[in-house]
Amino acid sequence: MRGQLAVKKLLIVYVIVVMMAGLFVGCEQNKKENRSGVEKKLSLVKSETIENYNYYSYDATKDGYKSIRSDVLTAKYYIFAGNKTEDTANDLIGKLEMLDNVEEWAGQVYVINPINGKEYNDDDKEAFIDLVGSAISNVKVIGIDEGATFVNNYLSQSCYFIAGMMIYGGEMNEGLETGDVVPVYLSKTSDTIVDYYKKVNNAKNKSKETGYELYTNENKILQAVAVTSKKNENLAEAFDNAWKSILSKNYRQHNTTAEFYMVSARSATENYDLIEAPIFEDLGITYNQEIDKSVSGMDGKYTWFEYVPNTVKSSENNSVPLVVSLHGNQNDPRLQGDTTGWPELAAKENFIVVAPEWQPKDVNFFKVDGLEEEGVINLVKDLQVKYPQIDPSRIYINGLSIGGAESFLLGLKHSKIFAGVGVASGVNVFADQVTEVANNYSGGEVPLLYMCGDHDFFQMVPVDGSSKYGTAYLFGNQVWNEDKNVHIFSALQSYQKINGLNVSEMNMTENEYYGIKLDNQGWIKLGDKDMYTGSLSNKNGVVMELAAIKDLAHWNYKPEAEYIWRFFKSYRRDIETGNLIFAK
Repeated sequence: MRGQLAVKKLLIVYVIVVMMAGLFVGCEQNKKENRSGVEKKLSLVKSETIENYNYYSYDATKDGYKSIRSDVLTAKYYIFAGNKTEDTANDLIGKLEMLDNVEEWAGQVYVINPINGKEYNDDDKEAFIDLVGSAISNVKVIGIDEGATFVNNYLSQSCYFIAGMMIYGGEMNEGLETGDVVPVYLSKTSDTIVDYYKKVNNAKNKSKETGYELYTNENKILQAVAVTSKKNENLAEAFDNAWKSILSKNYRQHNTTAEFYMVSARSATENYDLIEAPIFEDLGITYNQEIDKSVSGMDGKYTWFEYVPNTVKSSENNSVPLVVSLHGNQNDPRLQGDTTGWPELAAKENFIVVAPEWQPKDVNFFKVDGLEEEGVINLVKDLQVKYPQIDPSRIYINGLSIGGAESFLLGLKHSKIFAGVGVASGVNVFADQVTEVANNYSGGEVPLLYMCGDHDFFQMVPVDGSSKYGTAYLFGNQVWNEDKNVHIFSALQSYQKINGLNVSEMNMTENEYYGIKLDNQGWIKLGDKDMYTGSLSNKNGVVMELAAIKDLAHWNYKPEAEYIWRFFKSYRRDIETGNLIFAK
């Protein structure tokens, strides 16, 4: 009798579980069906400057969506698919099943109609360039059928700022000249179109992936062409494969003659670098967003971002270096993880990177309590408790722009903690404090690597302010001599002094960029750019290196991280005495 009751109870439980599972699956199916149906997300926009230029747009931030990454990785999708009504435009978004992606990344979508209401032509290309505007980072283009034909025949000839394209169907005119490099996913297209984009990207290396074949450039992997393996691929499948193979891999910026946020697709028409987007899961990086957290010895709630290789867990205590990376003025701290190359390097070399919100609350990006000097130091101490694997003798600091200025200062004031300082495009906002610390300094040597682009509009190099690419060139209302915060020579002199070097007087005949005669100065390659560099040594070895990078504006350049890390690895700090230990 008990056995029969037990069986009945089991049957009842089984039925309940099955029903619940069916309910769950049904909910998931309904959710998916809803995402592929018509959602009234897009709304009509009529251009105020171009007659009859209409498009439908959706901005996920207006619905409260926020990305966990910086906005340079946020895609703006521009879709060309023929003349659409508001309903058919929304229906198209549903068929692409792209809303989850747009909302996850807090992105934007534009479905663009032909200006003449019938077919796209050169006027539509010009209008598109104006619509994209300035501050270009992650423009993605989707062409479908007649829209794909437009992309092939027109945008392929002016895609210098486009980070990636998905082309579904469509045709291509014969005899088109080879256009700009652009990564592309192709579905339902002809061999002629495939061959064209392979030629554009010089993509010859072939690999088979699930759902598509991938052709890549031997030396530049972001120059890629993916071709569907499925003849009847639908729009949702195409978008999913396009995201995996092409659209998620990179963003694109112009940082050569000026900063990307200061130029438009009209004002700069070349040199938009394809920049790899770090995908932390693939790198083996644990990305910790520490939002509104406590820090020992501090009142308030603070924010910072940790990039921790998975290999750290199995590392011995006191064996893993730490790099503190400070953002530029009012920048999103996450830019230090997304644009510097530090997390990618950390994954290879097994060190931890932390990017804190360090500026005061009234000027920082998140408008939260800022760590400032005391908080950064206390955070470093807390991280050593949280991650006992951190090697206290190998803690380094680097920063961009005003983050570089703070690095100048913290490197001297807390030399017992930091074994090296790396500055990228650093200004000298705290010049008086740096000079005062140097004049009263009693600590160990502090290695400094300073790097700056020759197109930096703040004009740090040449150090005499003779750059023709300075603020006056860009804005016409300010000259170098009016902004002493960018004069870095006094900071270089301070580091000479504390490192036991002769303190130089500026002499531009000795070095055209830094006015200081350096050892072994000369031209080398840094990534795709030319760099003039040299070092200064005391009796113990190299303690300073200065580098000027050709054709680089005021922004992060990923190869800098590897170069700075090579410099850092030469030093560690004796945490008892504060003395610097030079690597053999």
